[in-house]
Amino acid sequence: MRLLELYTSVQGEGPNVGRPTTFVRFAGCNMRCEGWPCDSPYAIYPEIWRHEMEAVTPSQIAQRVDGLYPSHVCITGGEPLLQPGEELLHLIQALRSRGITIDIFTNGSRRIKLIKEAFPHGVHFIMDWKLTGSGEGESFLETRTRNLRFLTSTDAVKFVAKDTDDLEEAAKLIAKWGSTPYRKYIAPAWGFEPKEVIAFMEYEELHDVYLNIQVHKYIFDPGRRGI
Repeated sequence: MRLLELYTSVQGEGPNVGRPTTFVRFAGCNMRCEGWPCDSPYAIYPEIWRHEMEAVTPSQIAQRVDGLYPSHVCITGGEPLLQPGEELLHLIQALRSRGITIDIFTNGSRRIKLIKEAFPHGVHFIMDWKLTGSGEGESFLETRTRNLRFLTSTDAVKFVAKDTDDLEEAAKLIAKWGSTPYRKYIAPAWGFEPKEVIAFMEYEELHDVYLNIQVHKYIFDPGRRGI
């Protein structure tokens, strides 16, 4: 497994925002999202992460996490589901056996069915739904759509919007999907004002939709790593 970072901070996004969390960040991604600056380019581009990553086993990661203060882990990237499937399942099992709950942040490009079936409790998916403004709106669309079927009330879908066109696209998808068991969030891309998202949500009268902002970037220096 290509481990890039392991650190403790506070969750800044999604249903567990504000929760003390240990972050396990893997290197590598199969999307580029050229429509806005990626918030973790050092995990995306091989010319950067190949000089920093550490090849580790699931057991080694679990041992490092064991005994740390938070009993909650966020598995992220890059795209964490690019890691070998059996090793990822092994890591999740090792963490769950220690009583650790898990968030997995994913771009939805890889199937989540096996993980959801193996771990129906204690593993929460936060799936980015790539809109047109990202530059990846059509990428892996079939897989992303299939993944929606396996999301439950402890999971979430997050729309990152760079402008009003993205907001309108998100609203159409939310209307198309109708009532869902999972939470739906709209997040402004960095540089797009959150108040614009709030005004749009009010204007469209979006129900059961939450604003997502990267709280950690308001607490700490947004250019700093390990936050």
